[in-house]
Amino acid sequence: MIKWWLGVVFMFFIATGVVSYLFVMDYASEKAMIEISKELSANEEEINRLLADPEIRKYIETGETPTNNLPFTTRKQAVKLISEKYTISELAKTREQVSGGLNEKEKEAVYEKLLEKFTENELLALKVVALKEIKKNK
Repeated sequence: MIKWWLGVVFMFFIATGVVSYLFVMDYASEKAMIEISKELSANEEEINRLLADPEIRKYIETGETPTNNLPFTTRKQAVKLISEKYTISELAKTREQVSGGLNEKEKEAVYEKLLEKFTENELLALKVVALKEIKKNK
């Protein structure tokens, strides 16, 4: 009988740990997506470059899924990708760097880290989703 109760308590702690981990990863990924949106909104040149593509412009304005090879088009999918590519400590470190303000050299270092973690298509998709979020929040 005691073994059964110990098993139940042990399973409770495992379930609590898993739920906590998923919640923290989801929260950290949301924060990273917000930071990407903020950074993109401050970069007019990048916004104009993205909007020069007619498919991306159509997607942002109408919500129609673009036919080019974007690996994802929703915020939820973007958050999931970020949480798969980064650990909690990496997300926290990047968030601290970005929230404190970055000089050009630090911005390049963060961008290089992004290039290591994401493919060009994934980065483009992140930017497109961030731009859609900016447009939606205006």
